[in-house]
Amino acid sequence: RIHFAINCASKSCPKLLNEAYQEKKLNNQLDQATRNFLSDSTKNILNNLELKLSKIFLWYGNDFGSKEERLNFIAKYSDIVIERPNINYMNYNWDLNQ
Repeated sequence: RIHFAINCASKSCPKLLNEAYQEKKLNNQLDQATRNFLSDSTKNILNNLELKLSKIFLWYGNDFGSKEERLNFIAKYSDIVIERPNINYMNYNWDLNQ
């Protein structure tokens, strides 16, 4: 989840939280950052038959585990049912965000 909380300042990166991360709220903040990133259609396009994922999932694939673990992670934080989807990766926009 940390990949979706702190990252670079490009357009394809996750949006930074507009508050400080706090120990007592950290799990909820990381959950929300992950949900926000997965639901942003400029970064991921998700449906049960096809996933167009951010290249973060490709570049840091080991952090997300096996393909099955990655799909379980996405399903958990996106609340969609995933059934053997085709997986593709979106182009990464390195332009600076605003």
